[in-house]
Parts: sequence; C-alpha cells; structure tokens
Amino acid sequence: MNRERVKISQDVAAAVAQEMRNPVFGIASAAQLLRYRVTDDPVMERNIGRIVREAERLNALITALLDFGRPAPIQLAPADPDLVWADVLARHRGVLESKAVLVRHTPAEPRCRCNLDTEQFAQACSNLLINAVEAAPEGTDLSIVSSGEPDGSWTCRLHNDGALIAPEILSRAFDPLVTTKPGHAGMGLAAAHRIIGEHGGSISLTSTADDGTSVTIVLSAADLP
Repeated sequence: MNRERVKISQDVAAAVAQEMRNPVFGIASAAQLLRYRVTDDPVMERNIGRIVREAERLNALITALLDFGRPAPIQLAPADPDLVWADVLARHRGVLESKAVLVRHTPAEPRCRCNLDTEQFAQACSNLLINAVEAAPEGTDLSIVSSGEPDGSWTCRLHNDGALIAPEILSRAFDPLVTTKPGHAGMGLAAAHRIIGEHGGSISLTSTADDGTSVTIVLSAADLP
C-alpha cells in the first residue's frame, strides 16, 4: 500500500510539474524581455525583478517535483552507508559552519555493507541533513549515530534539538509539498522517503518535547555471494 501511495504521489508530482513548466517559462521570458525594454521606471523595474524572482522560485519547485516524480533508475551495489554520510558532511561543511552547527557522526562498528545507489542515497542523506540544519537552533549540535544489527542490517539515527513538530505535520512529513518553512518546496523529506524505499529500507520521523526530533533509517545488509 505504501509503494502504491508513493507511485501515485510521483505521478501527480510529475503531471503538475509538466503543466507548470511552459507557463512559468513564458512568464520568466516575458519578464526578462520587459526588463531590457524598461530602463527608466524604477517602480516597473522593481516589480519586474519581483516577477523574475518568483518565476525562479517556481522553476526550483518544478525541478524538485520532476526529480521526485521521474527519478533516475536506481543502481544498487554493496557499499558502506557511513562512508556516504561522511562524504555528504564534507560537501555541506560550508553550510554547517555558516550556521555554527556541529555534527557528531558515529559510524557503525563493525562497519556495515548495504546495497546502495551511492549517488541517490547521498541525495537522501543531503535532504535529511539540510532539513535538520534548518530546524536546529543556531549553535546547537546534530548527531548521526549508526549501528549494525545482528542480522547485518544498518540502523542510523539523525537527531536535532529543534522545536517540536506538530502532530498534524509529523503524520504527513514524508508527503510531497508538506513544509513548515515559508518559501520551501517541501520535497526534501518526500524524496528521501522515496529513495530509502527504493533501497528496500525504511525511514521514520519522531518528535517529542523531551527528546527533540529524530529521523531513523534502516537498511538491510548487502547480499553476499
């Protein structure tokens, strides 16, 4: 049932993006043309600039919808998910430093190997990290703690001490276009949910006043020859 729900969401996201693409392109092109024609009216210039910025924001939403609705085929191979996390943290070092956020990453010991599409899994991890950074109060820490289970599966918990997520948002957090942040597309968690699901894994979100907010990922062990 969950797979069917995700498939329906993907189809709707792709259809909406396709319908939006041409009108938004037309609006952006017309605004750019007007910008070159109108050079002596500051009010007109200011409003044209606003149209262009809003068109760019819509284009970013269209791209996110298409990425969710028409993703590249997943290619799985045995890999260490904690190595992917380490690479993602290195890529986002600038963002972390700009918000004075420290991330403590504790890999599983012994290390685990799961069937991964490392590029798409890295995208899921990036989405989760960005979401956590945006939710975390400035100057606070995030933790990523991984562990190996007796059956060889890998469990990872990304935790932040941000504000409590309202129950009505928490229950729909992995749905497309659900967000509490103005100006955000609300596609990051939905895309991460789709990617983890296509890896045969699970992802869950909890948020309590006492313990903060955590995302937990579980992936099965890689098939050994």
